[in-house]
Amino acid sequence: MGAIRDRAGTGRTALPERLEGAVYGQLVGDVHGRASEPASDPAPSGGPGGVADDGGPASGPGDSWGDGSAGMLAALGRLLDAPSDHGDESTVEASAARCLDEALPIPLVARGREPNDVVDLAVGSSGPLDEGQVAIALYALVVRRFIAGERARPDVLARAGRDLRSALAGRASAISPDVAPPAAGSAPLDSFLARRGRPGGGRIASDFWAGWDAFAASADYPDALARARGDGAGARTPSAVAGGLAGAYWGCSGIPPAWRRRLTERDIVRSLVDRLIETDAPGWDGRPWRTSTASPLRVDALDLTGLDGCASGAVGITFLPGRRYVGYHTGAQWRDLDTDAARLRELGVEVLLLLVEDRELVRCRVAGIGEALAAEGVELVRFPVRDPLLPRDGLMFRGTIATLLRRVRGGGSLAIACRGGLDRAGMAAACLLCEAGLGADDAIDRVQRARPRALTLPDQQAYVREWPPER
Repeated sequence: MGAIRDRAGTGRTALPERLEGAVYGQLVGDVHGRASEPASDPAPSGGPGGVADDGGPASGPGDSWGDGSAGMLAALGRLLDAPSDHGDESTVEASAARCLDEALPIPLVARGREPNDVVDLAVGSSGPLDEGQVAIALYALVVRRFIAGERARPDVLARAGRDLRSALAGRASAISPDVAPPAAGSAPLDSFLARRGRPGGGRIASDFWAGWDAFAASADYPDALARARGDGAGARTPSAVAGGLAGAYWGCSGIPPAWRRRLTERDIVRSLVDRLIETDAPGWDGRPWRTSTASPLRVDALDLTGLDGCASGAVGITFLPGRRYVGYHTGAQWRDLDTDAARLRELGVEVLLLLVEDRELVRCRVAGIGEALAAEGVELVRFPVRDPLLPRDGLMFRGTIATLLRRVRGGGSLAIACRGGLDRAGMAAACLLCEAGLGADDAIDRVQRARPRALTLPDQQAYVREWPPER
């Protein structure tokens, strides 16, 4: 059985959306639950009971991961480090999860494995099971099905239960050790299923049902966490479970970005998530996604030599930061907007001229780019141009270019971007060089030397040669 693909038919980006959503979903849920539990210490800043003003989990500057989140991230790292053969998960070594949190990475990394193998990875390949281990295995199997795109929540739980029953058929039982298989193997599952809504079965079992019930009744990710929080008592693990399930179900886009930004140690999380995404080959050529970790955002600098007043400034070309899109010319990109925004600032960029339309921002999943850039102190200037056409209002476009040129001459650093960083961005960069006094052919040559394959369309080259526009 190959790697699970999108059974819901929602496109190439569905799997990475759900993989990322599961990891961030459980982490945010963990923080949300811990912040909601009664404690002797004052609640973290941001709202009563550790809840921020926007309804999400609040966190203070000194917060760090709880044991559950740390264990999950460590387990994810171990599974990603396990030997593999060109993305085949068959060599992933079993490492039984000690708690519900640690079970999450198993169906994410070993998503192409059969249910029996997932169970073995979650709870070990032999020995009797108790209800807590049944809960761990069931959590992994349910997430596996959501990652595959299955949507009907009660049906998913039932199918995962049947998968688990089949896997347990040949096992001994800690509950009924004298009963012959397959009844013995099913005994802990039957006991566990009977516990739903009733006390007993141990903490792990009750935490699973609390998390599942919160998720099953919810309308979206925030609603799942609100339901899991309840009165706050013992809310951490149910919130983490509800968050992991909701993240795998609705994807990362269902988690409010502000909630993810409040997570601590974000670089560590991003690195692990990007490595997980890279295990999927998304396109027709079989190459993995390019992520912000493996392929840091690059800004290709233009040669400003000989341009009056520009010696202290900088101009470069890049593509749309944070984009999540498969392009024929620029490959499959699954980038992190916050990481790319921070990278721009690290490279000294002060202003970004962005030439994409609103519909492209939505399509590439970066509708919040203005907020992300502002958080890093990068100013966003928009001048939408339809791909692969020319500016509709040439005079207004020239006014924008002239204003930005003054910033460059004042020592500012400017980056110009379109979706792929080739045609529209190359045209705008060449127009800026012409506005600064360079001849059109030299401007086109400098753009193409800085960024090969840029500015190749005849209409856009003609637009540069006719600069400045008459209307």
